[in-house]
Amino acid sequence: MKKESPEFVKLSLAGAMTLGFRPGRFWRDARMTCINLLLHYDDGCAANCSYCGLARRRQAKERTFIHVPWPLESLTDIIARINASDIPRRTCISMIIHRRTCEDTLAITRRLAAETHIPVSILLAPTITNRDYLESLRIAGARKIGIAIDAATPELFAKHRGPGVQGPHKWPDYWQRLHEAAEIFGPENVSSHFVCGLGEREEDLVHCFFDVHSMGGENHLFSFYPEPGSCMGEVAPPPLDMYRRIQIACHLVDA
Repeated sequence: MKKESPEFVKLSLAGAMTLGFRPGRFWRDARMTCINLLLHYDDGCAANCSYCGLARRRQAKERTFIHVPWPLESLTDIIARINASDIPRRTCISMIIHRRTCEDTLAITRRLAAETHIPVSILLAPTITNRDYLESLRIAGARKIGIAIDAATPELFAKHRGPGVQGPHKWPDYWQRLHEAAEIFGPENVSSHFVCGLGEREEDLVHCFFDVHSMGGENHLFSFYPEPGSCMGEVAPPPLDMYRRIQIACHLVDA
């Protein structure tokens, strides 16, 4: 039997350590309260985002994601360990672009909602979903929706996620799903992700923060850091002072 979703999913290394699948200790005895799960298929993700470790054209021996390994484990074993631990406070399922993703995400959501005591969040793939699918996720038991827009302008989005890398993603789809998620789940239950260092101006990100905040959503900010073998594998991360200014702006907008 292939070890693929929905029977198997990947966990972030931090999640695997929290649940005892991998050895290790957290700095200053911190606790990882969100168990991040990633759908997995042997043929991978069909998207080709320039900065992503899961991009279909990335040249790498191991498919890391956000620079860490993601061990593959049985969903049944993960559920058992969540229920045996007092650390996890929620799970988050990350979708990828694959023909089976939508059906499998619903199946995993139903199991987590029914068989664990903690809420379920979804990192949505707007490209392969619509409003009806958001309703299906809510009925299945999902409580929160996150959408990784990442690039701060339509032009940069197209360059890094769309036609510029022969990718399937479109800027309007991401913002449309964000609006729909706010209507269906409540604005306090939606969030966005943005990446600093993809070629944007600082004010471009600030405008995005305000757009998300205006609909009641929460912003999450990350710094670009090159994944070896990706399209941006040789590009330098943004200057630290730039990233710190954007962090402050993000905090002030959402405060």
